[in-house]
Amino acid sequence: MADMLNTSLIDVSTGQCAYEIVTIPLPPSPKVEAEGDDSSLQDTTQESRHTSITDPSGKTLVSISWNGRRPDIIIMDEKIGGLPDLFGSTTVRFMPKILAIPTRFDTEYIWTATPDSLTLFDYDSESTKGTFYQNVIRVSTSFKPRKSLVSSTSSRGSTSSHSLFSFPSSLSLSSSALASSPGSSNSSICTSQSTVPSTTHTKTPKSAFIPTHLPGVGSNYLEFCQHPLAHDVEIIVSFLMMEILRRGRFLLTPYTFEKPKMWQLKETRDLVLRRLRRNTV
Repeated sequence: MADMLNTSLIDVSTGQCAYEIVTIPLPPSPKVEAEGDDSSLQDTTQESRHTSITDPSGKTLVSISWNGRRPDIIIMDEKIGGLPDLFGSTTVRFMPKILAIPTRFDTEYIWTATPDSLTLFDYDSESTKGTFYQNVIRVSTSFKPRKSLVSSTSSRGSTSSHSLFSFPSSLSLSSSALASSPGSSNSSICTSQSTVPSTTHTKTPKSAFIPTHLPGVGSNYLEFCQHPLAHDVEIIVSFLMMEILRRGRFLLTPYTFEKPKMWQLKETRDLVLRRLRRNTV
């Protein structure tokens, strides 16, 4: 996939950029560690980065400070903290082929990851509320009028709706609407959210997703339903963090902050090798 922490989120229904995600390295902060007496001081450096998510006006909605691979998250001026605070729990259900992590905004909403999928599931209604489509080709099947989405800076009491975001050529996100990115090679995400008043109606494209089964071929989409107790950007950040955790849990090609093209080539190589081993067993 393309670099999901340096991309644009595009609204499928409008074709407009809904969010910008930018990650930059920070100057190394020296850290002094003492070993034994004062004559054995050892200088080390801690790798630091900063990720921001902004809306079309340039307002910062999310700020993430990275200490190595550990995030410190702020969403809509609310100090969240690390991953246990983002997910509202330190409990992780480790099953042979499933990683299940709760959400902090709804006890019935569970992030569910497998080696091949990432979804947000509602156990109360027994329905999927979010899906991460990777390396797929989107085919528009029909158009259905739906209420347009409110902006990500709206109040938490907004009406629930359906959205889709797309990262061109690699990752796509969706929050209460359907979004897709152009078939370009640049990294970008599409969202079906718009900033028009929520009382108006827009035509949201209904889509089917055809997997290419090859990293870097096709686009990535994130589709999810809005929740009255969570801002869309919180769901987006949670999806991004869950994808990083999913890759680590199932020994997939890990996300790297640098050289995304090399990471994509390594992911392709690892996928080919896994298929060869599977076919020779």
